[in-house]
Amino acid sequence: MTDHSTNVADKSALILIEYVNDWLSPSGGIYPSFQDREQVDIAIANSKIALAEARRRGMHVIHASLKFEPEFKVLGEGKYGLRRMMRDYGSFLGGQADFFPGFEPTEGEFVVRERGGGSSVFVGTTLDSYLRNNRIFDIYLAGFSLRQCVESSMRNAHDLGYHTNVIYDASAAFTRDQQTAFVNEIAPFYANAITTQQFLTQG
Repeated sequence: MTDHSTNVADKSALILIEYVNDWLSPSGGIYPSFQDREQVDIAIANSKIALAEARRRGMHVIHASLKFEPEFKVLGEGKYGLRRMMRDYGSFLGGQADFFPGFEPTEGEFVVRERGGGSSVFVGTTLDSYLRNNRIFDIYLAGFSLRQCVESSMRNAHDLGYHTNVIYDASAAFTRDQQTAFVNEIAPFYANAITTQQFLTQG
């Protein structure tokens, strides 16, 4: 007899965005940018729950992050926006780019490190190929920050044709207002904004 739940899980993926020390460690360079620290703590706790559930179901788990060499050559001149900011802050270098404790990839989980400074985890990476080659179209995004890399990835996933869900309480924006605006004004056009509890009950 076919285990339908296993088949469904095998065709879906949890994509964890930027679960690294730069974002989540109190000593991280980007961490002080979060004005709503309670939101970050809740996001970390909920992300651990979502990750454990995804692994239990046998879903594909994908870890997407950045890691630069000290000269940031891949960013070019980086005159504006995040490319300039990452260089100025010295982001994603050395141990700051290591995965935050509790979110280290396990054997068989796909890791996306090759994107060249873009916000979306799809741009300049093998993620789209990995998902399509494994016949995965139901994806769940979570991570940091909600209004930058998570939102950019969500918009990109929508345009690529994925059935996209964002676990917004397993993600953190810099402020509560940013999170509220994302859920009410941005996400409805591109994805389902769900809670961790809703993710747990969907399996």
